[in-house]
Amino acid sequence: MNVRIPKNESTRIEDSRDIARIMRKILLRQNKLHRKKEYFWTIGLSVKNDIEYIELLTIGILNQNNIDPVEVFNFAVAKKCKRIILCHNHPSGNTAPSEADREITEKIKRGAEVLNIELLDHIIICDDKEFTSLMG
Repeated sequence: MNVRIPKNESTRIEDSRDIARIMRKILLRQNKLHRKKEYFWTIGLSVKNDIEYIELLTIGILNQNNIDPVEVFNFAVAKKCKRIILCHNHPSGNTAPSEADREITEKIKRGAEVLNIELLDHIIICDDKEFTSLMG
């Protein structure tokens, strides 16, 4: 599902903080009950770091999401984006990456290399201003 960028947000990304801020605004659009689920997005960027798309890949359960690497690259390949960022939330409020988070990041990183797509980051957000960058 393609996601709209919040109004008054620039599409130019300077660093992980920009993505975390934008994605938190997108997460906070959901009511509190729905924010108790884990959301996983991919963000495609142009070579100038402008957002080309934000795609919601999955909505999981409280602390788990099943991510298919093929789905991660589907939009990037279709839109010919050479850069992507992964983002998901932790409903618990703890942005520390799990072992599963690290494993999926490595798996997607290997796939990105094969496709000549640069995986810039994988960011974990929560409702507050905290975020963790798995690659930063």
